[in-house]
Amino acid sequence: MSDKPIELAPADAPLTIQEFQDTLARLDALVREFDALPFPEVRDQVFEMLQVIDTIHRLSLGQLLESIHQQGHIDVVLRAAHDPIINTLLQLYDFLPTDDRTQVETALEQIRPYIHSHGGAVEVLDVVEGIVHLKLTGHCYGCAGSTQTLTRGIEAVLREAYLAFRGIEVHDAAPQITHAAPGFIALDEIPTLKPRELRRPVFQDIAPAQELLPNTFQVFDVDGVRALVANIGGEFFAVRNRCPGSAAPLDLGSFQPPIIVCPWHNEAFDLRTGKRSDGEAGPNLQVLPVAVREGMIQIAVNTTADAPIAA
Repeated sequence: MSDKPIELAPADAPLTIQEFQDTLARLDALVREFDALPFPEVRDQVFEMLQVIDTIHRLSLGQLLESIHQQGHIDVVLRAAHDPIINTLLQLYDFLPTDDRTQVETALEQIRPYIHSHGGAVEVLDVVEGIVHLKLTGHCYGCAGSTQTLTRGIEAVLREAYLAFRGIEVHDAAPQITHAAPGFIALDEIPTLKPRELRRPVFQDIAPAQELLPNTFQVFDVDGVRALVANIGGEFFAVRNRCPGSAAPLDLGSFQPPIIVCPWHNEAFDLRTGKRSDGEAGPNLQVLPVAVREGMIQIAVNTTADAPIAA
């Protein structure tokens, strides 16, 4: 076993992102070292201990977030999730779903206070293939100028925060009777956003395609990211080598192509799509772009910016 210590900041100092990433990497290394021990009973006890600790943390964090939600302060959690360390923790324990509807709701939290200040409200009816279906109520209803201006503000926020955004459809709603006079929302009052950059993946060679036999996988380190690359029936697929619901590396789990099962919570995923294959709810694996060019497997873990476009 390696005895390399984990170097962290003093207890009263905030943890840096690099320290946090180093700690996760150290946990990954320790799990691998325990898995390689020639003592099955010790290995099994270590993994059982990790599962117990994980359960305690999951239940405690879940109860904390439920209490915050019941007190009407879920916006505090959504704002805190912009911190990369907090975001990682919430995703690790499945408390930050990444489905389209949740991404839209999270994005709208940025503009809802402004909408409410003008006596209006916005409701998400559905999200279908990047089209966000909304209903505007309160003072927003019936005033063409307010609706048009507000829609532009909502669209700007969604373009920035919802990656699959394709457009907005505003549906009619019954007018609500209020005592305050309708107000016109000035265009210059809408928060402005910086132009959104178009980004494209940066592919890197990782291995000759012939070295990865059909229905097998390998793990590669690419720019600090551990990527699991699988050859499934002659086609190549890549995901980040971490189950979104645990701290365990995926490659330690069981593999029956195309399904891989997390060694921590037995969560099953289809490596071709990254989606859950066990019928349970929860976040999917993070799929990475993969290609085969001139006999070399290439994957992309980073992107580069092209020319920006207006939000």
